[in-house]
Amino acid sequence: MYDLIIVGAGPAGMTAAVYAARKRLNTLLLSKDIGGQLLWTAGVENYMGYQFIEGPELMMKFEEQVKRFPLEQKIGQELAALSLLDGGFEVRTDNDERYQAKAVIIATGKRPRQLNVPGEERLKGRGVTYCAICDGPLFADENVAVIGGGNSALEAVYDMVKIAKQVYLVSQTQLTGDQILVDKLKDISNLTIFLEYEVTEVEG
Repeated sequence: MYDLIIVGAGPAGMTAAVYAARKRLNTLLLSKDIGGQLLWTAGVENYMGYQFIEGPELMMKFEEQVKRFPLEQKIGQELAALSLLDGGFEVRTDNDERYQAKAVIIATGKRPRQLNVPGEERLKGRGVTYCAICDGPLFADENVAVIGGGNSALEAVYDMVKIAKQVYLVSQTQLTGDQILVDKLKDISNLTIFLEYEVTEVEG
């Protein structure tokens, strides 16, 4: 019976691990991989203490800090089920291993929805990105395409039109984001919108 199981080893999960270890909690860190979404981020310019650092390099520094503490890690395992026990929880992994703890922190973050088109995987981190706030400044004065028509896409467009040379918004549907975001995009000179278009390939 652990004091704590942390599921996820991105920035949030690893920060939680350091705090738990400093409190001398008997902790298990369980994750499919180390780094989370930052592994796909070409450059980080908004993390205090660094003018610029690549996502994988920053996560390596997180990992080094976690390794300073006597903390058990099970990397390469995914959470399959979480159940309530008398006095705690049981976690079952995708390879049917079971661990018990008094408390569980779920820090699995998010995974961007991919287009699953030719070229996307090959160019990930080399022009294809999933975070306008993280990576947008890398594409200042460039032509940029934003794919999608919901709130996340519209917010990305609004961020990018301020710094990109030209922004193309490509959506399979009519815009589905909040009307206040749609209204913000009106009369922007460096924005071209393609509605009911489907991306079939990424070249580069």
